[in-house]
Amino acid sequence: SKCVSCGQCLVNCPFGAISDKSQIFQVINAMNRGSKVIACVAPAFVGQFGKAATPAKLKAAMRILGFDDVVEVAIGADLCTVEEAKDFLAEVPEKLPFMGTSCCPAWSVMAKKLFPEFKDCISMALTPMVITARMVKKDHPDARICFIGPCAAKKLEANRKSVRSDVDYVLTFEELAGIIEGKDLDIDLLEVDENEAALCSASAAGRGFAQSGGVANAVANKIKEWHPDMEVKIASAQGLADCKKLLMLAKAGKYNGYLLEGMGCPGGCIGGAGTIADPARTAIQLNKYMKEAPFTDPEQSPYMSEIHVLKDDPNFEL
Repeated sequence: SKCVSCGQCLVNCPFGAISDKSQIFQVINAMNRGSKVIACVAPAFVGQFGKAATPAKLKAAMRILGFDDVVEVAIGADLCTVEEAKDFLAEVPEKLPFMGTSCCPAWSVMAKKLFPEFKDCISMALTPMVITARMVKKDHPDARICFIGPCAAKKLEANRKSVRSDVDYVLTFEELAGIIEGKDLDIDLLEVDENEAALCSASAAGRGFAQSGGVANAVANKIKEWHPDMEVKIASAQGLADCKKLLMLAKAGKYNGYLLEGMGCPGGCIGGAGTIADPARTAIQLNKYMKEAPFTDPEQSPYMSEIHVLKDDPNFEL
């Protein structure tokens, strides 16, 4: 009853006795049936498949595997940043004592289970996964959407009944690595045009969602840009034990007026249960990838106009 599907039991069990339900078969079966399967890849993918596995090479490899296209979920993170910044300005402290970020489903579910009085304090903004999936589905209504990321909890989020996710399948990076190995594909040896095969344009802030503190900093920076004289207090926690402490302090009134960011996994998404690379090394490569972003401000995203289309959807927020 307390489980929030963070998946940390998968990596901490000394006997490897715990496993989650995989959808590798369903994804490959869909491809074999001729369905168009589009991959939405979480920003924590950087460094997961080796130093030489550039984003362009990963995209080329996934095309070889049978994916029709590859989209970076960081484009949804850009839109999420703007929405959460608007939520904070509209609700804290007038309506809510504080606001918690919505991106990590394990954190969000834990907060609502253990502290039901704070359920309205978690932002109602859609997560980057759901925003990206809806944008892709709008342009490709006949496609099947496969989210690929570091997170076991996304499997729960994709199937929840309260908010339509538009995600058909969820694979972890570990599961994708299994498919790559099964296909006997060496990403390092692929020759690609790095410019032609580049992933979608996303900001440095959107890519930064993959590590602890990235979400809160992105939202706080956006608020400060709109209101330079406004002080935005933030506090973040990584790992469910620290997330629980954060909420206990919030319950005691220590974080009134704050923006709180919770990440269910140590280090954030880069330390997720479905990752295969050392989080410390991944953080270094992620920071490099952020510096290479075509722009820094989420509002510069070419997809920003899509948020208005999504808002017209009656199921945008529930």
